[in-house]
Amino acid sequence: MAKKKGVHAPPSIAEMQQRLAQIEVDREKLEAALAERRRADLMEFAESVREQIAERGYRMDEVIALIQKGRRASSPRRGQRKPHFVDPDNPAHTYSKGPLPAWLREKMQAAGYDAADKAQREAFKSTFLKQVA
Repeated sequence: MAKKKGVHAPPSIAEMQQRLAQIEVDREKLEAALAERRRADLMEFAESVREQIAERGYRMDEVIALIQKGRRASSPRRGQRKPHFVDPDNPAHTYSKGPLPAWLREKMQAAGYDAADKAQREAFKSTFLKQVA
């Protein structure tokens, strides 16, 4: 029987198996590339989150405690926290831990300190604030 012009013969079983094997190899390479890209993207995202946490003056453990399943922020049932630091110029301004209040940020900035830098925050607290029990 003669072949008709423009009609292709179907691939043989061996050709189909070879093509299927190549597709499997390509799929494995693509999955590995995807996994690598996801790892890189996750690392970029984590760094971005770290920077945002630092810029806002929070601590990583505070943020993690809020987003972990089954963990809750401090319960009001535990009572009020006692302040650890008091502004000597205004005793109504207190700070214990967590995000820096606006008054503290402003006072740090006025004294030439960077609120995003932990070492500078600690230096400022020990120099300009009164520590209480």
